[in-house]
Amino acid sequence: MWARLRAAPGGTLAFGALVLVTAWLAAALPLAWDASSDAGLRAALERARPADRMLSATASAAPDTGGTGQLRTRVSPRTVERADTALRRAVRAPLRLADGEGAYGVHTATPAEAAGAGLPRPSPGLPPKATVTAQARLAESSRIVRGRLPRPKVTGPQGRQLLEAAVSTATARRMRLAPGDSFRLRGVPGAMTVRVTGVFTPRGSAGQTADSPFWHAEPTLLHPSLVTVPPTSPGGTKETYWHFTAVIHPEAASALLTLRDGAELYFHHPLDTSALAGRQAGAVRRQMAELSASGATARLRTAAGVGRLTFGTGLPETLAAYERESDAVQPLLLTAAVGLATTAGTVLLLSAAPAAERRRAELALLRVRGISLPGLAGRVLAETALVAVPAGAAGAAAALGASDGGRTSWALAAAGAVTVTAALALPLRAVVAHRRPVPPTARPDAPGRRSRRRTVAELTVCVLAAGAVAALRQGGAGDGDGAGAGAGAGAGGSGNGGGDLLPVLAPVLSALVAALLLMRCCPPLLRLLTRLAARRRGPVAFLGLARAARAPSAVPGPALWALLVAVTVASFGGMVLAGVADGRDAAALGAVGADARLATPGSADLPPGFARKAARAAGVEQVTAYRAHDGGDLAGVADAVTVALVDAPGYARLTRRNGQGTFPAAALAPGKDTTGPLPALMSPDLARKLGNGSRYTDLVLPGLQIPVRPALVRDATPAAQQGPFVVVSREAVARARPDTRGTALLAPNTLLANGHPDGTALRRLLAEAFPKADTTTLVTLRTTERARYADTALKSGAERLYRLAALSAAGYSALAVVLCLLHTAPERRALLTRLRTLGLTRRQGTGLLLLESLPLYALTAAAGAVTSLAAVPLLGPGIDLGALAGTPGTLPVRLTADTASLLLPPLALLVLASCGLLLQARLTGGTADLRTETQEL
Repeated sequence: MWARLRAAPGGTLAFGALVLVTAWLAAALPLAWDASSDAGLRAALERARPADRMLSATASAAPDTGGTGQLRTRVSPRTVERADTALRRAVRAPLRLADGEGAYGVHTATPAEAAGAGLPRPSPGLPPKATVTAQARLAESSRIVRGRLPRPKVTGPQGRQLLEAAVSTATARRMRLAPGDSFRLRGVPGAMTVRVTGVFTPRGSAGQTADSPFWHAEPTLLHPSLVTVPPTSPGGTKETYWHFTAVIHPEAASALLTLRDGAELYFHHPLDTSALAGRQAGAVRRQMAELSASGATARLRTAAGVGRLTFGTGLPETLAAYERESDAVQPLLLTAAVGLATTAGTVLLLSAAPAAERRRAELALLRVRGISLPGLAGRVLAETALVAVPAGAAGAAAALGASDGGRTSWALAAAGAVTVTAALALPLRAVVAHRRPVPPTARPDAPGRRSRRRTVAELTVCVLAAGAVAALRQGGAGDGDGAGAGAGAGAGGSGNGGGDLLPVLAPVLSALVAALLLMRCCPPLLRLLTRLAARRRGPVAFLGLARAARAPSAVPGPALWALLVAVTVASFGGMVLAGVADGRDAAALGAVGADARLATPGSADLPPGFARKAARAAGVEQVTAYRAHDGGDLAGVADAVTVALVDAPGYARLTRRNGQGTFPAAALAPGKDTTGPLPALMSPDLARKLGNGSRYTDLVLPGLQIPVRPALVRDATPAAQQGPFVVVSREAVARARPDTRGTALLAPNTLLANGHPDGTALRRLLAEAFPKADTTTLVTLRTTERARYADTALKSGAERLYRLAALSAAGYSALAVVLCLLHTAPERRALLTRLRTLGLTRRQGTGLLLLESLPLYALTAAAGAVTSLAAVPLLGPGIDLGALAGTPGTLPVRLTADTASLLLPPLALLVLASCGLLLQARLTGGTADLRTETQEL
């Protein structure tokens, strides 16, 4: 075996390199997906609110849940600590809690109104509300800035109790509290007074505090929050009040039982995200559901001794949202992985063709001398395994060494499959070619007899492909809601790889059907061209086309399939990535309305001349200003309607440029009868309720009421980001209500800009008009919004893996072309040598090689382009790319034809094949000595 390997060192090294790279790729892809999903889960937990990324449980201590003595025992520090210990012990893998970072204690069941002379009231009619909490381990985790920590003693009789409490520095500053100040809590018989004895700040740095679950388990423990109360009527004003937290000693928690709604025990424990993998999200969510089940709850209730524990839904909902996103992305990745695996596997099988052709005489001689098929297979297997096994092991080791963890079993299984395929390729080919111990006498280019088995196999593949396409279309049509829902249903599998894999194989099966049709249709077509070429002078055209029609070895069947699958996967992947980019562009345009949107603080009016200044800003090509109302009321039809009072000509030009709800400006022009309803552009649901223009109603805005009727119906418009909308011309309103002309009722407060606007310049311009405004939130750029859709680790990682799979498939297609050329090189060299002895020139030899192979490559490239183009109407309805794009679920992203993705892979195949054939012709006919070749013949 060592002598055999040394006899062809170049082929041995190339074979080992191919196995190593393929094994590394096969092992690295699942590891990379695991790493991406792990990072995606951690990022999803980091983005969630603190309460939504913790294991949270509460136990009620309300008056109706037990007697006075029982409730006092329940809220005692010893009982609360015992319940917390029981809860942590009930948690098992894969759910792991972070050690020493939890928070537990007792707080008021509902915030109580706080009355005090110095407490601020943003809205005079709404007093602030306070949550009084007895959180354990406050003394160890905080540092007193002023005063002292509260004592456990509660003074005063029932109804006039006095509690000592401490507040954070931010709470003391915002609520104007200092040691010695007091406030009263309403909601108890009589009054409960809370006296502030100290002001504390967390121990550690600001970064440690920002990430500490101890300080953020309770929302207002460190910072008070401003709560907004929505208006009770259309056009009303919003009211706000402050909500803050005061901390008492744990021994004084029994005083909270006198409140109207009593007290509540709480337990908040963050997850140990470093030990949580993305694939374990479902198991964690199921375990949390088991904790709420009857058996587990009864055992936990007995061990805790605080009554029934109610678990928060924040963490399960966060995990469920991540699972939905992952399950929607994975089928698309699985489709690309299947295409890549098919192409790589076919190339591994093709890699045995040159070696089998080189050793054909040797193996035939061994069979004639009596070696058995198992003996022949074992002999060749030992030679290939000697190279494939170390190369596969090195590739797997390289992938495992470069990864940060993941399911190593999947990676090893994939690398093992590559190694086994590579090791068995040549033995299987030898067994099939030499199953009879007779040297081959038939010409290799002679057409074989049609086989019934082949016909049945081809029909079976066609039926499977039709079933895969039908399943994918049915799955996508049955579930069109939600980003990626169609893809998830269409792929028929969960994120764990289960379910029906037939739809995932649809692109590969479609390429296989195209390859079968091509192999069936190519010979008759080339024979027809051969008859036409026979009438011309010169032997090159006839001989080349005749060999192309008779010699499937020019592009073998497996190579043809590999090329078609690679071209289809590359084109399909390009269309997917182009569809993702287009979907993000459309979603960003829908969210912003133009390339930039400027809003005024508090819906204030834009200063006069602001639009002209904005039009001269850097990169701005077109601007339009309008009056926006978020809470309009369409009498008897809908409330909370987005209303835009626009300059009709400028707004129409904006819609034409963006292609978003285009309409003629004249359609919103006022009629001669200024007393009639004004024409309006409405969303379909509002127009349908008004009979699509047969009826009208009043549009009610603050200080303005006008009749409108739907004159135009559009699904979207730049002025409305979501929900129902109404667009009316400002000029039409001014003519119908002359008293509004020049008033704040029609003054623009929003501006849309197109072009390539400079965000810094627009923010500077807005800051000059409104010095105290936060311009970072008032100026929205389309590019920023588009980047936000791909900022999650899961989506960006999935997109990178999909791009890697598509590029790898294209690389294997190039390798398939090289293997085809190497496979046919000896025969072509012998052919050109014979023909040169008969007078064939070098130029004619080059033309012969091109005419022999290029028609098949050209037809393969054309078939790949047609197959990719056919995938759009066949597979497009069943694929929603919204999960990969990260766009909102209300905007499904479908697969569309992309010219570059359809043409570049086939053209690259043709260019590569042409260059390879020209190089082969030059190496074969340019340096050969005719006399030496004649002597060899």
